Amino acid sequence: MPQYYIPAEQIRAGEFTAGPDEANHISKAARARPGDEIEIFDGKGNRYKALIKAVGRDSVSGSVGEKLPSPEYRTRLTLCFSVVARPALEDILEHCTEAGVDVFQPVMASRVQFDLFSDWDRRAGRLNQVVLAAAKQCGRGLLPEVRKPEKFDDLLAAGGFPVFASADGANPDETAKGLAGRTEIKVFVGPEGGFTKGEMEFARSKGAAFMNLGLYTLRAESACLAAASALLTRLG
Repeated sequence: MPQYYIPAEQIRAGEFTAGPDEANHISKAARARPGDEIEIFDGKGNRYKALIKAVGRDSVSGSVGEKLPSPEYRTRLTLCFSVVARPALEDILEHCTEAGVDVFQPVMASRVQFDLFSDWDRRAGRLNQVVLAAAKQCGRGLLPEVRKPEKFDDLLAAGGFPVFASADGANPDETAKGLAGRTEIKVFVGPEGGFTKGEMEFARSKGAAFMNLGLYTLRAESACLAAASALLTRLG
């Protein structure tokens, strides 16, 4: 059964109200009617069964029923990925939401060829919609955060244990053993051509771990998914 996004402030006293966009999906795309049961989530980790009572032109309302499971990994993973072109960027957001990433943090590194800084306000809405659609599809109760791009050095200095996808790193099992007990992790995936020698040396000076993702060279979107899945499935 598909689930629908109802912000927490629109779930009160055992009732819910869907706004125009989600109401359109429920009533027109899914053709739901009063008496139909749906699943809803609030983006903060809560999922519920719900019963539709009224369907209007721009709203759908009803009663909130049983709370549904909303499993999340106990490890909070921030994916620090180098900025890529739009198709790959949206693939990263979609598939890594499904994998369990909590925060998407675009990185401006030396070899990044695309600028999100100057265009961020225009693009942020679309990127958040990609994440929302993925969360709805995969059954997550928690809506991942998409943050404004930050500089490489600033992100390394800001906390959260850094792990770099790197051909000369340890395998995922060994990397996960070294991360045992940590609950806040930043996974860094480089741009085409990788991070520079200076950036990698800076990462080492900050005590970063390095993880190998296999025998072959991966595209950025593949590397992001592989790195996130490798760690979350091992660390839980």
